[in-house]
Amino acid sequence: MAKHLIVMHGRSIKPAEAEMRKLVHKALALGVGRAGDEATRKAITSGSLKVSFAYYGDINNEIQAREDKSDRKALTATDPDHGNKPALPHKLLEDAMTLTVKASPKFTLAAYREVPKAAGDMRLLDDAASVISFFGNLTTFGILNETILKYAKPDMSEYLMRKTTGSAIRERLQVHLMPAIAAGDDIMLITHSLGCMVAYDVFWKLSFESEYRAYRQAGNPVSRWLTIGSPLAEPGIRQNLRDGRQMKQDQYPRNAFVDWTNIWAQDDFICHNSSMVRGFGEMRRKGYAGSISDKKIYNCWMYVDSRSGDLISNPHDLYGYLISEKTGQEISTWARA
Repeated sequence: MAKHLIVMHGRSIKPAEAEMRKLVHKALALGVGRAGDEATRKAITSGSLKVSFAYYGDINNEIQAREDKSDRKALTATDPDHGNKPALPHKLLEDAMTLTVKASPKFTLAAYREVPKAAGDMRLLDDAASVISFFGNLTTFGILNETILKYAKPDMSEYLMRKTTGSAIRERLQVHLMPAIAAGDDIMLITHSLGCMVAYDVFWKLSFESEYRAYRQAGNPVSRWLTIGSPLAEPGIRQNLRDGRQMKQDQYPRNAFVDWTNIWAQDDFICHNSSMVRGFGEMRRKGYAGSISDKKIYNCWMYVDSRSGDLISNPHDLYGYLISEKTGQEISTWARA
């Protein structure tokens, strides 16, 4: 059974697909290496461990450029894989990775406490405030509607509100996941932020919709689902997923994955409701998943903001999660099993 690692990113503007794939591979290798697994690090860098990248950054970029003037100004690169549409310059992220690794060789509590001394706190920025406000209003009003869209970031609200957008983003994961299931691969799926919502919805579709009967019958569930910076435990998000409005007997994916590990970072504004054990305990009790667990990390990611020039810390960042030695250890454990 071949090992197959699939990674899906989250919301907000992104670099071009090819450049982001390189950044994700580099962060994965760094995280596993920092966890002490040199063999798996080499397998990732050499390609002997298959790594697929589910990219929908072109969709994010198009939405954000249309709706957010600040994001539109930041998209100064182009993406040749998607019609040369505007994209985020990748060098900003490469520099941030170098800066973060040098400043924090390990993502410990002591290292994390040093980050605000050097960089501004992302929790205080408008992006964090708008996301938290969005979650709060989802909880208050229940099902997402046009009245509360003003509290959401556009790409997240379009995923939840517009069927064509949601379907297009889910397809970006399905083109990697479905062939891997059919081939009998041993799959580890890593999803970040909005990508966790996408994966959950795909798992639900696999469990219930008739066109996926063959994949259910294949009997090859994802062996490990690793969520990082996940908003799935937010009550308002939960209500707006594919099964949120289903009858009780049709809620929760059914045996689409075996074990679910949720990694959350201190002060991550997207996953301040951090426990999947509490949020999805019923799914585990009903036997629809083998195990669900939550693990805390410190995300020491820092970057230079392209618009202000300020040094900023962001405990929600994808690359920071992947660089963490604790995330690397989870990947190592699966890869060596």
